[in-house]
Amino acid sequence: MHLLCLSIALLLWIASPLTAQSAEGSKKVALVIGNAKYEKEVALTNPENDAQDMAVVLSEIGFDVTIKLNADFETFNDALSEFAQKAENADVAIVFYAGHGIEFNNRNYLIPTDATLEKESQIRYKTIELESMEEAVSRATRLRMVFLDACRNNPFAQRLQSRSGGKRSVVGRGLAGVEPADGTVVAFSAKGGTTASDGTGRNSPYTKALLKYIKAPNLDVDMLLRKVRDDVRKDTNNQQEPFDYGSLPAETISLNVVGAGQAEKNDARASEPTGAAPDKNEPAREAWNAVKDSQSKSDLETIVRLFPGTIYATLAEGRIREMTTEPVAETEVSSLSDQDRAAMPTQESLEPEQWLMAIYPNLDFFGGDLVAEGIRVASVEQCAAACGNNLACRVFTYNARVNRCYIKGDYELAQRANEVVGGLFYKGRRSDTPRAIRAEWEFILAGDIVSQDLGSTNDPDYPSCFRSCRNNSQCEAVSFASKLKRNRCWLKTGYNQSMQARKGVLSARRINQTVSPSLVLPATPKG
Repeated sequence: MHLLCLSIALLLWIASPLTAQSAEGSKKVALVIGNAKYEKEVALTNPENDAQDMAVVLSEIGFDVTIKLNADFETFNDALSEFAQKAENADVAIVFYAGHGIEFNNRNYLIPTDATLEKESQIRYKTIELESMEEAVSRATRLRMVFLDACRNNPFAQRLQSRSGGKRSVVGRGLAGVEPADGTVVAFSAKGGTTASDGTGRNSPYTKALLKYIKAPNLDVDMLLRKVRDDVRKDTNNQQEPFDYGSLPAETISLNVVGAGQAEKNDARASEPTGAAPDKNEPAREAWNAVKDSQSKSDLETIVRLFPGTIYATLAEGRIREMTTEPVAETEVSSLSDQDRAAMPTQESLEPEQWLMAIYPNLDFFGGDLVAEGIRVASVEQCAAACGNNLACRVFTYNARVNRCYIKGDYELAQRANEVVGGLFYKGRRSDTPRAIRAEWEFILAGDIVSQDLGSTNDPDYPSCFRSCRNNSQCEAVSFASKLKRNRCWLKTGYNQSMQARKGVLSARRINQTVSPSLVLPATPKG
């Protein structure tokens, strides 16, 4: 079965914190909230996905993003208060909310995850009024927007209406139209008095359309909203129509401003040959896409460790907190016998095995080459793909210094080496302890091992010189001087070898280290 590796360029570049400045130097801030897991109600399908994807997109176009998932009343309220200060004197301020909302007595309220609404009188005290969101963005100087994907037909409204008895409930269907302050736009996923669809895909129809257009370079906000409306109507067979309240300034305003200088950079980047250095945020984005649905805490911790300061690290931290604090479901096993309880399947035994790819920075797999001279590639992901698409390949080493890929059916030994990345395919479970590798040697480029000489050999190249040392029980290190005409290979002994920098010399010394992978990714079967 052919295997196609997920991209692993993250091992070559560490993403820098995303800037909050656009191409034109404007300060843009955003607060994104997604409430899906309500304590007293059935969870919604998409708000977490909607919020995570929106946070990523806004961050990619230069917004300083704060994200909150499954916010209770205190978290929700504090987030708005802190964001109001953050938005002060910003050029553009956006609040995006996905989750349950309710209209009561012609006013709109967003529902925190810990809300328990048994009476209409509780609405004002256990929910967040929409006006609080408008206030949070009010201090921005150029553009103030609130996006609400919150008109889902929800059980809170249904319960309150059913408990109103014979009298008419003042809890309405959907949300009520609003009149925001000048210069503020409040965008509803469905017009006042109607409800919106949660959708059957990863995102709701409304958020799906927003994600499609919000990154468009220099697209005027007014046109963006109109395009979103048309896409949602088409996607829902005219059952849902977004509506926008408020007024935009007379000037053209885009959420993703790309100036002439940036456009020239984009054109230049498009003309660069394959293998040019990618956007430094691309590795973080690819790494997050690879593990965002993982239930492994170690996968998420890797994102936090490798890409601090990015929105992807923030998302990973949120998932980790959720895993840590999520209550364990109670099971009635106390009445079972010890034998029956021991026979119950565990999570590990239920998890199927799959092809995985373990990544080891600065680890070289020596020997077992399928192509002796290696393959010229432009990136580590191309090397991984070359191995993944070769039925005989299970191991690879990518040399970043010379951009060569060595695909291997197996390997003789593993050695530490700078500027290389090792990859290993194996079958296992994501929840298993990552596969560690024993490194027996350390390879040194342009360095001579200073130690007691055992003598020279007539080996003509480094691989044969290295094997001569490995086959000699007294040899603890080896140096090969490629520019000498004779006596190129020198075998050495002694455990306290020192190293002297020297061009044209390749060396190795025995070590005994256990190396764990920095990342384990699923290797998806190629269809």
